[in-house]
Amino acid sequence: MQKEVSNMLKDKLNRNFQNLEASPMLKMFQASSKYDNLINLGVGEPDLNSPAKVIQALKEAADAGFTHYPPMNGFADLRQEVCNYWNNYHSLALKPEEVLVTSGGIQAIYLVLTAFVEPGDEVLVTDPCFPSYLGQVRYVGGKLVPIPVREEDGFTLTAHALEAHITPKSKLLILNSPANPTGAVIPREEMEKIAQVCEKHDLIVLSDEIYEAFVFEGEHVSFATLPGMRARTFTLGGFSKTYAMTGWRLGYLMGDAANLQVLNVLSTDTVMGVNAMVQKAGLVALRDCRDFVDNMVGTYKERVESVSALINTTPGMSCVKPKGSFYVMANIFGTGMSSVDFSLKMIEEARVVVMPGVSFGKNGDSFVRISCNGTPELLKEAFRRMSAAMNGKPYTD
Repeated sequence: MQKEVSNMLKDKLNRNFQNLEASPMLKMFQASSKYDNLINLGVGEPDLNSPAKVIQALKEAADAGFTHYPPMNGFADLRQEVCNYWNNYHSLALKPEEVLVTSGGIQAIYLVLTAFVEPGDEVLVTDPCFPSYLGQVRYVGGKLVPIPVREEDGFTLTAHALEAHITPKSKLLILNSPANPTGAVIPREEMEKIAQVCEKHDLIVLSDEIYEAFVFEGEHVSFATLPGMRARTFTLGGFSKTYAMTGWRLGYLMGDAANLQVLNVLSTDTVMGVNAMVQKAGLVALRDCRDFVDNMVGTYKERVESVSALINTTPGMSCVKPKGSFYVMANIFGTGMSSVDFSLKMIEEARVVVMPGVSFGKNGDSFVRISCNGTPELLKEAFRRMSAAMNGKPYTD
């Protein structure tokens, strides 16, 4: 009887959700749950704890009575501090009414897609890209248009490749620099060319700049600062990566005030404001934790260099050193395996977790994403295990 009811309800599901399947990433999580003594290079977050000042600020906010509904668009002092940050570090001049506080960057993406993408509208994304882009575009009825980016170009999106994929139905471009999973940082000159294409074809741009602090070569160019882009761009920022605050679920959108008012209505109807105590902690992060950020970014720069070198000395693997984020896309073409098969082999025979590149798009299937988490000793041990597994010597507990 229960099965009959379940099948009946499945038939009533929104058609956008009827064929949902476990992602390759979820399969890795399920496979890794069977083993102990794993080295996890698959998780997409810093392995550092949040700053002590931020944790203390949360406690003080609770004691001070910030346990009620917050302003639906976020506390004014936090939005002002966001403005200060982006003006100081990226020359993006904002007013508080041009900032909407969200429940993490994921909600920010969903708000923009829900408000602007109608069934059949085409959304352009790089391939590979952050997997949530793929799911969310489908959920709102949009049509994904993947733009393959090449390893030999540092996985950088080019204006030429973008324009080649534009059709009369193209509506929105999701831009991500520094990028997850590739670590690509788009140079200013190429950004300016992309901006010209966006203006020519009247594209809305969602610029995901969540990794803005993690630039090791070149500079971070905030897309909205380019000529003509301010009015058509939503800029996504947040605390998860910059301040090692993934579990706090605090992000924000920056853009035209009138459009943000619409998104605020949508946000109110779905989450009814963002955790008041967390917002007060975020304020302290922006004001008082730059030393933490600089130290963390310095640590990850060293790790990225080390991991890139280790990859290039591991059988069947190679990489181009990324210019930003804290990921490295390791080319595994030389192993002859798919990214899922390779990742499962590493879990089962090396007790090391990496993420199959196909999780991020079809163009990623010759790669695995490696998060540069862990001490130098731990990272060396991970690659020792992987190298041994590739040579037919599985790890034993």
